[in-house]
Amino acid sequence: MGCHDSLWGMNRIDRLMATLLLLQGRRVITAEEIASHFEIRVRTVYRDLAALSEDGVPVVAEAGVGYSLLNGYSVPPVMFTAEEASALFMGGELVQHRTDRSLQAPMQSALLKIRSASEVMRTSPCGSTSRNGARSIWGRR
Repeated sequence: MGCHDSLWGMNRIDRLMATLLLLQGRRVITAEEIASHFEIRVRTVYRDLAALSEDGVPVVAEAGVGYSLLNGYSVPPVMFTAEEASALFMGGELVQHRTDRSLQAPMQSALLKIRSASEVMRTSPCGSTSRNGARSIWGRR
């Protein structure tokens, strides 16, 4: 695989953001799992994680366990109602099973962002609900 080859054909910036969202959506993840997810080399994962750390993202490495984000760190979530999120997941499933790769990769990336935000909202003790039913981890309506 070449230095720019991956399943999604992502550029580095997009992959860094997607990696951040992947870290946010999982308690702990190994470099091998990240590499498999993006179809990149483990060495590239190490460089990406180092770049995130250099940019101020508090990536925690536990030898023999994996990587995680410092407890309490999160990227601001996208706000969807339960119905909107459900509709997006259903649409995503249709795209994954009924279209070609040119639409599947962007849809998979978008759904990863939604799942990541949903996980933060489910586990956050300070999550609140707005008037339209959307949840926010910031505690504001």
